Amino acid sequence: MHWVPDISFCSSRDGTRLARATYGAGPRTVVMATLHVGDHLDAPSIDSRHWLELLAPHARLVRYEPRGCGLSAGSFVGPLSLETCVEDMAAVVNATSDGPVALVSLTHGALPVIAFAALHPERVERIVVLDGYARGRMRRNAGPELDRESQAIAETMQVAYGTDLAYSVPFRRALLSRLVPQANDEQLIELDRASISRMTSAIAARYTRFSFEADVSDLACRIACPALVLHARQDPVVPFAEGSHLAALIPGARFMPLEGCLHLPLAGDPEWPRISSVIHSFLGFASAAVGIGATVDGAGAPAPRLTPRQREVLRLVGQGHTDKEIARVMGLSHRTVEMHVRHSLAALDCRSRAEGVRVALQRGLLGDASAAS
Repeated sequence: MHWVPDISFCSSRDGTRLARATYGAGPRTVVMATLHVGDHLDAPSIDSRHWLELLAPHARLVRYEPRGCGLSAGSFVGPLSLETCVEDMAAVVNATSDGPVALVSLTHGALPVIAFAALHPERVERIVVLDGYARGRMRRNAGPELDRESQAIAETMQVAYGTDLAYSVPFRRALLSRLVPQANDEQLIELDRASISRMTSAIAARYTRFSFEADVSDLACRIACPALVLHARQDPVVPFAEGSHLAALIPGARFMPLEGCLHLPLAGDPEWPRISSVIHSFLGFASAAVGIGATVDGAGAPAPRLTPRQREVLRLVGQGHTDKEIARVMGLSHRTVEMHVRHSLAALDCRSRAEGVRVALQRGLLGDASAAS
């Protein structure tokens, strides 16, 4: 489906005008933050179109361009800091809704989302953080080599995004291939064109340095709303350890490890169905995530889709078998059984095995209840 955005403007505290686009007209509001990584509001590219399809049919989805980027490019006033990023988000949220909103962040967008949720708890219903972090590269005490590399990246950004010199294009493509490692050459060209047309070299360098130097660890500990943190085990940009570190900082946060090498997932990624299903459920849109083979439980709520093997593994878990015992009975490896359990719990939106078995039984996913007793 092609979503036509309703583009409007609002002003931040210091007068900077920010462009925002609204899609859909659901009863709830979801504000999406990507910081400087993204595309034009009026021409979504491959890294955002599937997000529109995921969220816009079920909510009022708002995307905005940070100061200095895209349609907000002509009004960059004052310094770039965490405080200004939070004030910009406040302007967008206040112009969008009178009540609390859900915040969804991708990669560096976690920084303003975490800070805003901590400082304005009355305005935030819940947050989703995908491949984000609390500590920038230069705040992780990883040694002088990482600091020197970070400085070099920021300096190169200032050249590469301002010219098409011999090494500028290859550098930008190399950077994008880290952000979207699964993209093919044609997709990288599309993403490159979108990025260089929405921000200058100076803006690219400023946001890069900001994301490297920021630290919202103290603020993450103050978040009071429900939080879902998802992070790829082989994330080529933000180490998996930083995602788990963030989840540990946020009180009560749910952490979901993702398989494979990805940072910004695309619609065709193997993990995208799982990502979209869990986010739908967390945001309260589970009814829209019912897929082929899904059933409806006795209360009228949609039952998540489990594969036959996931059902069998969960049934054996309910009978008290260990993973090693299940592996032996089913002729699988121990790690494969762990994977089936993990995916089952994610589909059921459960945090423990006991809860997963109970929910699956209640929804009739395991057949005869006596079989799992």
